[in-house]
Amino acid sequence: MQSTIDVYFRPMRDLLLGFDESDGRRVGLERAIRDAIRAGRLPAGTALPSTRALAADLDMARATVVGAYEQLVVEGYLSSKRGSGTVVADVVAQPQAEDPRPHHVRPAIDLFPGQPDGSLFPRSMWLRAVRRVGREAPDDVFSYGDPRGEAALRNALAEYLGRSRSVAADEHGVRIFSGAVNSFIPLGRALVDAGVQRVGIEDPCFPLVRMPLVAAGLELVPVPVDDEGLSVDALQAAAVDAVLVAPAHQYPLGVTMSAARRTDLVTWARDYDGWIIEDDYDGEFRYDRQPIGSLQGLAPERVVYVGTASKMLSPALRTSWLVVPRALQPHLDRFSPAAEVPTLGQLALADVLQRGDVDRHLRHVRPLYERRQVELLDVLASASPWLTATGSAAGLHLTCYLDREFLTESDMCRRAAEHEIGLLGLGPHWIGPARSHGIVVGYSRSPQHRFAADLASFAEFLDSLER
Repeated sequence: MQSTIDVYFRPMRDLLLGFDESDGRRVGLERAIRDAIRAGRLPAGTALPSTRALAADLDMARATVVGAYEQLVVEGYLSSKRGSGTVVADVVAQPQAEDPRPHHVRPAIDLFPGQPDGSLFPRSMWLRAVRRVGREAPDDVFSYGDPRGEAALRNALAEYLGRSRSVAADEHGVRIFSGAVNSFIPLGRALVDAGVQRVGIEDPCFPLVRMPLVAAGLELVPVPVDDEGLSVDALQAAAVDAVLVAPAHQYPLGVTMSAARRTDLVTWARDYDGWIIEDDYDGEFRYDRQPIGSLQGLAPERVVYVGTASKMLSPALRTSWLVVPRALQPHLDRFSPAAEVPTLGQLALADVLQRGDVDRHLRHVRPLYERRQVELLDVLASASPWLTATGSAAGLHLTCYLDREFLTESDMCRRAAEHEIGLLGLGPHWIGPARSHGIVVGYSRSPQHRFAADLASFAEFLDSLER
């Protein structure tokens, strides 16, 4: 439906905007203002109406206008300062290309999984830690550092993981890396060095973990996952030397490995002299009970534990860790000869762990993410029978299965992209032929103050698919 609106505001000349609501009111408003700026009809310095005034003029929810303004501020088209209103930024008007968005630009409504809300990062806490480290650290930390990671961080992690995740560790078994995926590069080589040739891997799984393992010379064998987690019977039949699992919250299906499967998997590792790689990427986020303890605590001599700061704090820290059984440590140390994470960042993380600041941060954000999950489930439940949400009360994403007779996975992702909504399909996660089709919906990336508006826009998009 096409409509035209007159926007009146004293510092701004009257402007007739072509306003298309077919893709949603917020997306239409963003596009109209963006196009007017690009065409030069809204020159730099032009003051825009307040969100309240524009919402009243357009008969819109104020949250819709706020969301549109905020997105255009992020993109650089508008500038907003407290007390000074919103004005057109100093950008050069250009003819609109077919798809002007660079691939690295976030969609207007970011429902991709795998990243926490950056607005919730505890900046003051982190800055205090950085200042303390800079002020109090001895001179010898301003060197290349221990290739295994700083002793202070390895000690802090051993204590934290033992307390919060039931990991059996001391500083001698902890190794620090620049991101969980990067840790799989030396780990894969270490496994080959220890005689491993075939690794079972959950199907479906996170695609990026496959590449470093294959590059190390390992053969990956897909193992199916059901409602209880990885199938240990299928694992035994696969005749592998090691297996990669995410027992606390499998990605992307979201299931938690049952107690019986955990016992069976540990028994397999001991009986077959196999290695278990436990990816505990978001184990801190459990909403219906205390976080489930690690598999590593049941068999520390057979399990390599993989953890990361990316979910509990921020991927910007570029810090992950392995807890490595004694027998594998010499193999791993052959392939990680240099410290990967800056020493001062390691010491700052050690500081916030030792002071309990990370625990306090998690206590603050858990109920926020839990509320988001519940609100997203409510939206999905009303979307009609063609979309079925699954997953446990944990993590930062939900998986939704699609009725392919109504809408295919690729069509839904494409149509979402047309509405500037970022959605990820299940397809890339499968190693073998896809056994189910759907989307992986993250609910953690939107800024806290914008989540309600983003969710409302997503609900409008789902409603439009049924028309």
